[in-house]
Amino acid sequence: MSHVRGIEHVGITVPDHANAVAFLKAAFGAEEILSQTDAHGGPFTAQDVGRMNGLRAGTRMMHVSILRLRNGANIEVFEIDRPGGTSETNISDLGISHISINVDDVDAVADAFTDAGGTLLSKPYDLGPPEDGPGNRGVFGRTPWGLLIEMQQFASSLDYLPGASSGRWFPKP
Repeated sequence: MSHVRGIEHVGITVPDHANAVAFLKAAFGAEEILSQTDAHGGPFTAQDVGRMNGLRAGTRMMHVSILRLRNGANIEVFEIDRPGGTSETNISDLGISHISINVDDVDAVADAFTDAGGTLLSKPYDLGPPEDGPGNRGVFGRTPWGLLIEMQQFASSLDYLPGASSGRWFPKP
């Protein structure tokens, strides 16, 4: 699959676009770089865009923007007028359960996360095998709207399966 480059963005649906963008800026230093609603108007109905992105009939996309998150995948933020589902999925649920943010200092980012209004599930902890090593630490937290986010710091190399042809991708500092 030489034509595949990697993940360009992760889309998340939030109850309040402005608050979610402000949170992602404060917690992770994200930068809002594109706005579909500024560029094309809005709101967008399921009749307008549902055939392209699966927007459920009877709902509208109120705001859509792309945020740049340093050296990793971008985040696309959607505000839907009547979202479905639950706001607090976890790793027991089908589908995408969380996103992970690679960080240089998990303690500092965890503090910024809570200062921005997020809630940590625990204190930062040392990672276990095969991700263990000096300085490899992580923590999970929930955004104000319930999205589960993992923050991970990798200061040491990882133990890969014998015969693995490549290692995990990490953003460059």
